[in-house]
Order: sequence, then C-alpha cells, then structure tokens
Amino acid sequence: MAYYPFSERKGMLCFTCCHVLEDNKPITFVTHHFDDNNWQFLCNSEHTDADAVIISIGELLEIDPSIEKLCDLPVGGFATRKNKNAKWMTGQLPDEKSYPVR
Repeated sequence: MAYYPFSERKGMLCFTCCHVLEDNKPITFVTHHFDDNNWQFLCNSEHTDADAVIISIGELLEIDPSIEKLCDLPVGGFATRKNKNAKWMTGQLPDEKSYPVR
C-alpha cells in the first residue's frame, strides 16, 4: 500500500481484537486516547483482555482500508458505525481531554 493517510508512522502499534483479525469482523468502534496517543480499533463483540491484539496501524489499514477515513480523528476522540458499509460518526470520549481543543 503506497498511500498512507495517518500522521503516525506505519509501524506505530495499536490495539485491535482477535475478532477483527481471526473472524473478519468489521471494525465498528475506534478510539484515539489523549493520555498516551494510543489507537484502538474494535468490532461490536463483547471483549475481554484476552481478546486484545497488538498490531501496527499500517498492517491494520491493509486489513481494513475503510479506517483511512479516521486518519484525522483527534486525540480524545472516538468513531463508531453500525457496520462496515455505514458512515462513521465521531465524538469526544467522555472524561478525556481533546486535542486540538474544541
């Protein structure tokens, strides 16, 4: 993949779940945390700590190119959608600072 829209480097690690990687479930919930700049890309399944997988953001973009639409999601923000074909809806995570400040 030549085009890479995220400002973070391709090798930056992020969190996803085994359901996305092993069961091909669509990513439906994304967070970009303020305190550590970490990204999370999850499906709509119930999750436990055992479901967590660490992967590079570049690898995840190859698995699901639709997340490129979230490349400018500010820290402290989240995005959600009902299914892979639905439009992303964004907002600010409760109790987290946001940058840029809105």
